[in-house]
Amino acid sequence: MLPFLDFFGKPKVNLTSSIRKSYHWRIKQLDHLERMLLENKNALCDAIRKDSQVPASEAVCEISAPLAIIEFTRSQLREWVAPSEVKADCPCELYDLSLRDTSDSSLILLLNPAITAISAGNTVVFKADLETPATNAILDDLLPLYFEPADVAIIQIAKTF
Repeated sequence: MLPFLDFFGKPKVNLTSSIRKSYHWRIKQLDHLERMLLENKNALCDAIRKDSQVPASEAVCEISAPLAIIEFTRSQLREWVAPSEVKADCPCELYDLSLRDTSDSSLILLLNPAITAISAGNTVVFKADLETPATNAILDDLLPLYFEPADVAIIQIAKTF
């Protein structure tokens, strides 16, 4: 896992820029995520089962559901990124960082918001949950193989309470 301060030093441009990522960047990140899930399905299922003691069928759903959402998102993304008229008085904010937690040992709850953030052109940072060490370990190994750390990364923050 990237040390917290190292992470925020590397993608500083991504975090401070209000420029959205291109359609092609978004599709590429979705493709990487899909490949990561497909190529490592068994290892991810094993990690999920180890962390949460769920049946194999439920662990498979933890992979299948995000894959279906990626497919749907990819099919709609061109329409979503098309320019549209926005009222001048719209108090919209742009965010470059999505910080998610693996609480409830659910890969679905971790990946679905990440898919949304990527499709919106945002950098994604996963915050590792101390209660899911096997899932954290595999994500820690896999994410750098499929993503640039400035685009998608996982960090571990120790509990202080």
